[in-house]
Amino acid sequence: MSTVKYILRLLLLPVFAYSQNTSDSLYSHKSLHYYESIILFKNGAFGYYQKTEFTKSEIKGNWQLRNDSVLVLDSRPQKPKIIVFESYKKNRKTVFRVRNMKNNSINYSIFLITNKGDTTEYKNQFDKTICEGEFSSFYIFDSKGLKSPTYEIQGARANYFDIRFEEHRVFENEYWKYYGNYIVPLGVDNKYANYKLVKQ
Repeated sequence: MSTVKYILRLLLLPVFAYSQNTSDSLYSHKSLHYYESIILFKNGAFGYYQKTEFTKSEIKGNWQLRNDSVLVLDSRPQKPKIIVFESYKKNRKTVFRVRNMKNNSINYSIFLITNKGDTTEYKNQFDKTICEGEFSSFYIFDSKGLKSPTYEIQGARANYFDIRFEEHRVFENEYWKYYGNYIVPLGVDNKYANYKLVKQ
């Protein structure tokens, strides 16, 4: 082989390898009454799809790979998972009023955290949770198991919380485990799944 041809092959090798690694890739998992998939497009966009016996979810956004092992996902357009309006009312009790982004009442469970780190759970709530005590933060699960971020209470005297909860899943700087031939996704409860999305 001539020196010129050898040099050309060395120069073209990285280009070929890069194109191999940046092709569109579909990863999926299927079981009885459940299907989940994500397609990573080479332009940095992704399409996510999940279907259960009763629900269906479709999300679009952007992805990036960090350290060859962490898949970072962000929805597009981005929207908040939770919005909280704090206020003070002349009442000895603390009120948490939880509604969706369309201002409709929903079923939910709320976890209230004190300054000492103790957590009190109120299950199967609807519209309002009324309780006593002082709390530093809280988080919410809806009836589908979707978890909000932990909200840190801002006002020292706040005792009325008007909360808007996003019922559709949102990816916001979400980290999935990436292994090349398969991915371990995060569930709606922010815990890693016990199954894999396998490359097709």
